[in-house]
Amino acid sequence: LAFSANSQWWFDAGVKGAFGPTMMYDQNVFDDGDYKHAISTGTAIGARLGFNYGYHVGLSLEYSGATSNQDFNYQNQDPYNSFKWKTNDLATLIRYSGNGAYIEAGAKFSNVKSVELTTLDQPAIDVSENFNKNYTSGIFGFGSYLMGSELLTLNLGIRVHWGFTDMVNEAGKEAGYPIVVEDLKDPSKKTLATAAQLQVELNYAFGRFSKEACHDRWKLILFQ
Repeated sequence: LAFSANSQWWFDAGVKGAFGPTMMYDQNVFDDGDYKHAISTGTAIGARLGFNYGYHVGLSLEYSGATSNQDFNYQNQDPYNSFKWKTNDLATLIRYSGNGAYIEAGAKFSNVKSVELTTLDQPAIDVSENFNKNYTSGIFGFGSYLMGSELLTLNLGIRVHWGFTDMVNEAGKEAGYPIVVEDLKDPSKKTLATAAQLQVELNYAFGRFSKEACHDRWKLILFQ
């Protein structure tokens, strides 16, 4: 950025979108000979607010509305079961930038709006009662700055999301989720929401905290 950012706080805001593979990672599925994960993709769109110190370190607060999918094959029927879940996601990340690139890490809280299950050619049914209302995930990402002006930048990156807490509740475990077609071999194993997605951000640096003299108060100065 053209303005002097060294040793001062400055702020940016932006919009973002993501697309790529999503997954209900479950060890019971990997241990099953007939029931298999299939490649599935999802999307997310949202907004972010960045609090940055100097040129390199920043804290990002983000909201996204996400739609995730997981198809499962059973006895070579492709697909047999298809899950689609929608979430409202809140994330906090620390980002380190330098030489036109960045890395980031943080945590995400997801509120589950709905979960639908489609089996073969049957209509989708709501199975939300078998899933927890919330789950948490960790995030790791990296990317680069593609283009922009002094204040407006376009970024492209990759993020990996890995669930920490179980998506499926006790009722779902008793019903055999996510396998459904047979009993779980080990109900204690977690079903984790995971993703590895391409992310695009458009950010605008809108202001900084500064003061003209040591005895002055800090002021928010908007960039022109």
